[in-house]
Amino acid sequence: MKIAYLHGLDSKNLGPKNEWLKEISEVYDPLIDYREKNIYQKIKSRIKDFNPDIIIGSSMGGFFGYEIAKAQNIKALLFNPALHSRSFEPDMHGYVKGNFNPYMHFILGKNDSIINPFRTIEIITNEGYSSDNYSLLNHGHDTSITLFQSEITKYIKNKL
Repeated sequence: MKIAYLHGLDSKNLGPKNEWLKEISEVYDPLIDYREKNIYQKIKSRIKDFNPDIIIGSSMGGFFGYEIAKAQNIKALLFNPALHSRSFEPDMHGYVKGNFNPYMHFILGKNDSIINPFRTIEIITNEGYSSDNYSLLNHGHDTSITLFQSEITKYIKNKL
């Protein structure tokens, strides 16, 4: 199995989440500066070359994962994706609205004070996703390693 993991804004690509993913799969987990010029095109191209089975993204990485998954027809598991309320707009040069509708699951924190989960539900519902496509859990914006592992394990068992 191959996983592309896109961390959140101002996060790193080193840590327990990355280490655990590397124990269970082949991983593409770049250090991303979301403020970099042409960053969307760069990440999209590298994910295409890597050809993952799934994209996992968190916050800003969840936003990128959402758009890239639709553009390249890749399944996705997205933790509190920044589909709205971003603190800035990254350079989306090369963005073309994806025509694919791959399976996606959204892990949303009921107590997220940064990315309102109910606004996210409204957006994804308007995109055609149903309540089967999201889990509204009791965490905030940050996702603990325990929750991260549990949700990914559940997703891989049921959807891959």
